Order: sequence, then C-alpha cells, then structure tokens
Amino acid sequence: LEIVATAPPVRPITLVERPARRSSRAIVRDITFESPYEALPESVRTVRARWVTTRPEPERLVILHPGWNDEAYATRMRLGRMLLDEGIASVMPMHPFYGDRRRAPDLPTPVSTVSDFCLMGRGSVMEGRSLVSALTERGYTVGVAGYSMGGNIAGFVSTTSEVPVATAPIAASYSPGPVFRTGILRHTVAWDAFGGDTKEAVEELGRVIDAASILDFPALPHTAAAVLLAATKDGFVPNATTLALHRHWPGSKMDWVTAGHGSLQWRHKDRMVATIVESFERLDRWRKTGDANE
Repeated sequence: LEIVATAPPVRPITLVERPARRSSRAIVRDITFESPYEALPESVRTVRARWVTTRPEPERLVILHPGWNDEAYATRMRLGRMLLDEGIASVMPMHPFYGDRRRAPDLPTPVSTVSDFCLMGRGSVMEGRSLVSALTERGYTVGVAGYSMGGNIAGFVSTTSEVPVATAPIAASYSPGPVFRTGILRHTVAWDAFGGDTKEAVEELGRVIDAASILDFPALPHTAAAVLLAATKDGFVPNATTLALHRHWPGSKMDWVTAGHGSLQWRHKDRMVATIVESFERLDRWRKTGDANE
C-alpha cells in the first residue's frame, strides 16, 4: 500500500533471444530476461515472452499483455498473426506466476493469494515498462495493449512510461478492485478466508486491490492518443470503470462493441486489431501535430 501509487525509474534489461523459427509467414522467437522486480520469488524471476514478426522487421511493435488465467500464447498468437497483416509485430510476455513462470506446476490456480496478486500486478507493470524501454532503444515504435487484465496492465505501463507509446486497453478497468468486488469474478474469491462474504470482508479486500489505480497517476501527454475498446454487455468489467479511464485521459478515444466479455474476444478480433492499429495511427498524428484527433 505504501508503494502502489509510485513509479520507480525504469530498470534496464538484457533480452536473451533463442533461435528464430518460421511459422507460416511469421517469424517466431522466444526471449527471456531477468525481471526488474526484485520482490518476486526467485523461482519466477525469469520473464518469458514470445516475439512474432516478419522479415523485413516492421517498424511498429506492440507488447500484448495476457488476460486473467491466460497461461499460454495461443490466443494472443491469433491476434499477433492478424497484426502482422497490418505491419505490426508483437511481443507477448508471460506474467509472474503464469504458464512457464508458475511457482509450482501442480497448483490449482496460478495466483491463489492476495499477496501473489499484488506481486503479479506490480511485477507485470515493471517488466512491461522495461520492455518498452528496451524495444524503443532498438528503434521500434512501441505500443502496449491487452485484453481484460492485460488491458489494465497495459494502461499502467502507458501511464508510467518514460517514452510515448501507442496505447490500446481492451475490456479494461482502471483498477482490478471493482472487477473482483462487483463483477462475476467476485464469485471466484474464497470469502471464507476473509471471515465470510460480508460487507466488512469486501471492504477489506477492496482496500488492498482498489489501491492499484491508474486514476492515481497523472495523464501523460501521449495518453491523449489512446484508444479504448469495451463490450456493452460486459459482466466481468463494469462499463463505468472503462469510462472512468477514458475520462482520465483527456483526448483519448472510446469505442464500444455490442458483445459480452468473452464474445468480444472470441468474435470480434477484427475490432481488437483495428483498435491497436488506430492507437499507432493516433500516436503518429499526436507526434506530428500535438492532436491525435486531427
């Protein structure tokens, strides 16, 4: 709670790249680096990510953050292949405790405690910020995007980034708090561990996870070029939380799809891709004219 609203200096990282392989027209390579967040358990400190690109390399590259319980690359790979058609490469990090970064392979759920949840969130943001810096230094125009929890993490990375980034949070809240207190995920909380499903228990959980809020950080100039996409019938992420993020970033664009939380991802990948593409186009206009809406 003492550090949640702070953004430490971005720490440099060294990307270790494994040999590339061809998958249809895509060039795929796996990368690793040491997490800049030293509070993570040693067993999950190595960050693993997948890089999807073409030859020649696109100038634009988006970091695609995973959603809640996304422990593999398959879903994001589909987006990544579609983005290649738009001239955008992708780097897909695996967040702490997920997939190959699980603390133990036989755990029933990758994030089982509030403390791990907090470590995962802050670690993901710090790793994302370091990735932005490393990829920008390589000469790419970098963007950040993600679906649901991944969109929330992308929002945190953007609003604490030391360089302008294209920003496309999809089905994202300004904070994980409302999602677990009022959305469907409320039913995944083991309330017995908090003494029962009571008003006091909800308030106590909210005191911790509501503290992580993008609204507590000033809107950086480049967030005016952000594009947000949300589903009108989302039962997981309250629409009001996405609207609050949009309003916190003056000049940003808010788009809607008539869909639910799952059907947005399953049936509207074209809209998700279009949102990411538009975020890069708006960033370009903002850089040239100071106004992404021109």
